[in-house]
Amino acid sequence: MNETDTIAREKAGLVEPIATFLAATGLAAGLFWLARGVSFVREILHGAIALVFLLAPSYAARISGWPFDYRSAGLGLAPVKLNLRILALALAITWPLFFGGFLLYYGLLCSGGTFAWAQRLIDVLAPICPGWLGLQGFSLRLPAGLASLALSQLLVVALPEEIFFRGYLMSRLEERWPSRHRLWGASVGWPLLISSLLFGLGHFLVDFQPARLAVMIPALVFGWMRQRTGSLAPAAVFHALCNLFSEVLHESFFA
Repeated sequence: MNETDTIAREKAGLVEPIATFLAATGLAAGLFWLARGVSFVREILHGAIALVFLLAPSYAARISGWPFDYRSAGLGLAPVKLNLRILALALAITWPLFFGGFLLYYGLLCSGGTFAWAQRLIDVLAPICPGWLGLQGFSLRLPAGLASLALSQLLVVALPEEIFFRGYLMSRLEERWPSRHRLWGASVGWPLLISSLLFGLGHFLVDFQPARLAVMIPALVFGWMRQRTGSLAPAAVFHALCNLFSEVLHESFFA
């Protein structure tokens, strides 16, 4: 890093990444609520939010003078073999846990509350409980338009979010607070934890659904994958596949 870059980094400190997070999240939330009343915005909502997260890093860098390069942040397929191994490992470990957690979460919450306060809590944490079928009512059903949904999850949801939260935000925090610990071959520390917390908070601040805070847990895995491989590719694919898996579970366990 040359002297100009060092001065720019010290000047920006934590202001640039945190301000960019707040601005991008605020724009996403504004678009979300505007879409509830404006049909045109509703039709382009997901694409518009994707553009916000895709372009926010470059705009922030231009304003602050703190250089940001998408390729250096991990936007690329290499190393392909390592990426595939890490992706397969993540799927093998996390999907059984996710499936068990899904059944436990909705099985407990949707079993019914005997007290008024319990029912109110259920309405907040799991508003879709009235459609819960349980294990007895399970029937494997795939979402309509699975192929287009998969492409959308990868290009419109997962990739923009990975570029912003792991490629940009975590990288900025890494420059500020370099990770000093190793976990299964990846450097981990405060940047991973803080970017994961902000990932969950960002989802919550868009639609104010408390259950959305839970995404900070898979965000830890996404961040670890980025640190382990140096690429956003495995995290983006894993992110999209997790969203698809969740869609399949909701289709299969809810009426």
